[in-house]
Amino acid sequence: MQTIQTVRSMGRKHKQIARCTGSKKELKQFRSARPFADGFLRHSFLPLFEEGKKVPDQSQVERDFFNSLAILTRLYGFEVLNTTGKSYPYNILLAHANIQKQLNSLSRDIELSIMQDDSSVKLATKHVYNTCNTLYYIPVLPLYKLLQDRKQKQTAELLLSVFAYLYHIAGIPYYREDTSCLYYHYECMEEWMIDELEDEESEAGNSMISELNKASYCGDVMHRKMYNPYHLNVFEKRISSYKFNNSFEKDCLSVAKQALALMLEYPACTIFQSTSNREFENDEGIIRAEQYISFIADTDGLLYENIARVINDEFNECSEIEEPTLLQIYDSQNELTHKTLDFEYRLFPLLNDLCTLLNNMP
Repeated sequence: MQTIQTVRSMGRKHKQIARCTGSKKELKQFRSARPFADGFLRHSFLPLFEEGKKVPDQSQVERDFFNSLAILTRLYGFEVLNTTGKSYPYNILLAHANIQKQLNSLSRDIELSIMQDDSSVKLATKHVYNTCNTLYYIPVLPLYKLLQDRKQKQTAELLLSVFAYLYHIAGIPYYREDTSCLYYHYECMEEWMIDELEDEESEAGNSMISELNKASYCGDVMHRKMYNPYHLNVFEKRISSYKFNNSFEKDCLSVAKQALALMLEYPACTIFQSTSNREFENDEGIIRAEQYISFIADTDGLLYENIARVINDEFNECSEIEEPTLLQIYDSQNELTHKTLDFEYRLFPLLNDLCTLLNNMP
C-alpha cells in the first residue's frame, strides 16, 4: 500500500496500516487493441430491462414516479428527459437512467433507486461520503511542541483555535477521555507494558514507557487548553491579525480559515451527524466512525506502531465501515428539503490538510 504523510490508512481485509502520500496513485489508462469507427463511439446505448412476470399498474406507477421525479429535479436543478412516446415501463427506465447520469456528473457517490410501499412509488437517493479507509487521527504532541516555542506563539495559538473548534463543535473525540476508543487502546497498551516489561530492561520497552508517559502528561495539558472556550471566542481575531512569513505559516492560516468558515456556516454540525445510521442489522463486524476519527497523542514512534497494529488487526475482522450517509425520499413531505453532505465534503479534507501540517512540522 502506498504510504501517506497526511493521515494514516486503516486496514480492512488483508490491508496494512501505512502513512499517506500527498497524492493519489493514478490508474493506468486502458485502451482498445485497435481503433473503432467514430460512429460506434458516438452511439448512445439505451438501458436494457427484463420484463417481470407481473408489471405494476401503469397509471399509478407513472403518476407517482414522475411526481417524485419532479421534486428531485427541482431540488437539484436537473433537466427532465422528455419520454413522451416511449412505452411503459421503458419511459421510467429512461428517466431513471438520465437522472442517475446527472447525479454521477456531480462527482459524488449518490445512488438513485425506486422505492415502492403499500400505497405509492417514490424515488430515493443514498449519498455516501467515501472515507477511503483512512484513519483520521489528529496528533496532539506536534502542537504541544509548537506551543513551547516562543517564536511560534502566534502560529501555535492559531492552530489551538482550530483544535478547539474540532473538539467543541465538530465533536471529534479526545484520546485522554475515557469515553473515546483510543483511550481504551492506550490503557491496554499500558497494562501490557506493565505485565510484559516489568522484569525486562530493553531499549524498546523503555522507549515505549517514555512515550506513554509523554502521551499522558502532554495530552492532559493540551486537553485543558482545548477545553477553554476562549480559543473559540478569539478565533476570528487571531485570523485577522495573523501575518505569515513562510509557506508553513501560510498553510496554517489556510487551515484556520477553512475551520472558521465551517464554524460560522455550520455552527450545529458535527462529524458524526450522518454516520450514526441504522442501516446495519448487526452491530458486530462494523468499523464505527468514532474508531477511525479521533485526536491522538502522536503518529510516530513505537507506541503508535503497536497501537496501530492492534487497531489494524481489529479492523481486519470487520466487513463493513460506518461512513457519512444520507438517505432521502422525494415525496410531498420532503418537497422543500434538500439534504447534502456538503459539511462532510469540506470537513474531511480540512482534517487531511491539518494532519499534513502537523506531521510535517518544521
